[in-house]
Amino acid sequence: MPIEPISWIIIGLFAGFAVGVFWDEIKAWATRVLGYILDAVNRAIEVTSDAIVYLVKQGTRIYKRIEVYVRNVNSGGTRIEYRQEEVSPYEIPDDIQAQLERKQKLKLIQQST
Repeated sequence: MPIEPISWIIIGLFAGFAVGVFWDEIKAWATRVLGYILDAVNRAIEVTSDAIVYLVKQGTRIYKRIEVYVRNVNSGGTRIEYRQEEVSPYEIPDDIQAQLERKQKLKLIQQST
C-alpha cells in the first residue's frame, strides 16, 4: 500500500528538523571523513619517469624489456618497475638484428682473448 502525500510531508519535516538540529555534527563528521579520504589518496600517489626500452639477448633468446622508475610522492621512496617479454627473431627489424649480431661477435672475441 503506497504512502499518502501527507505522510511524505511529515517524514520530510521530521528529516529536515533532524538535519537542522545535528547539522554541526554532520559537517564535522563529513570534514573528518573527507580528510581521511584525502590522506589515503595522498599516500597512494606516485609519479613515473619516461619508459626506457631495451632489447636484451640472453643466449639464443631475445627479450623486449621496458623499465619505469616510480617514486611515491608522500614517502619519497623510488623503485623500478619492469616488464619483460620474449620477442620472436622475425619481429626484430633487420638493422637491429645486424647490430645485435655485431655486438654478440665482439663479446665472443673479447671473451676468447
